[in-house]
Amino acid sequence: MTNTALRAGAQSANNTHMVFANEEHEKFYYEKLKQARYQDCYHKALIYILGTSEDTRNHFSQICDIKSGYIKPECLHQGYHRKKQETERTA
Repeated sequence: MTNTALRAGAQSANNTHMVFANEEHEKFYYEKLKQARYQDCYHKALIYILGTSEDTRNHFSQICDIKSGYIKPECLHQGYHRKKQETERTA
């Protein structure tokens, strides 16, 4: 049996296969990657993960400072994700 972690590491090291949720996700990833100060595996992963959801794509600048490469912890206290859920419940 092949170790899954070793297979994943081999794929990401060669950057041979990435799976995007949709076209918007892929477009967002490459656009933000061009703007990023650092293009290491950690920042690539952050941009990839934040790009999977429309909410996090729309609020990316509130979550992350792309130029410095830092996450903005105050974003945890913002309610934009809850507002959408509450609106859906009342509809």
